[in-house]
Amino acid sequence: MQYNIVISGVGGQGVLVASQVIANAAIYNKMKVRVGETHGMAQRGGSVIAHVRFGDEVYGSITPEGEGDILMGFEPVETARYLNYMKRGAYAIYNTHALVPVSVSTGDANYPSQEDISKILKENLKVRAIDATALSIKAGNKITSNTVMIGAFAKVAEEASIPLEKDTLLKAVKYRIPDRFYELNKRAFELGYDAAI
Repeated sequence: MQYNIVISGVGGQGVLVASQVIANAAIYNKMKVRVGETHGMAQRGGSVIAHVRFGDEVYGSITPEGEGDILMGFEPVETARYLNYMKRGAYAIYNTHALVPVSVSTGDANYPSQEDISKILKENLKVRAIDATALSIKAGNKITSNTVMIGAFAKVAEEASIPLEKDTLLKAVKYRIPDRFYELNKRAFELGYDAAI
């Protein structure tokens, strides 16, 4: 069996950290893992995508189009941008908090409505939309929004029968996060888990 997780967002949101946490959790479960990433002008808020592929046998680090099991979107438009990687009927979890690009602010481009983004995703996927940014602030620090998303992923992985248990993912968060920030990130994780209903 093989599982494909696609994580998308904007540079600085913690997409690559989230991919490392999920990969470590799969390693804890003694699965073979491949991680791939592509990013453009990530330091300037550009698009970032990471692939985590794991299972009994895994070939290649990039999810083939149409084979993704869960899409984690850290930003609404970036979630819709990579819909092509997903199987029909797969899952999507996305942060509803928009990061509007400069081109939209200057009037050179339009940002789609939340309703349009939700409609596009729901045509093909089972969707969980959460405001991970607001939940991270509730946890104690906005920078933990990626951990909120990992918590939401843990809940959806249960529903999707993906063999990465909540405790294993939390152990992987603990491994990746400095000890002094663990309790903060644990709160963020639990808030994300509870929100992804």
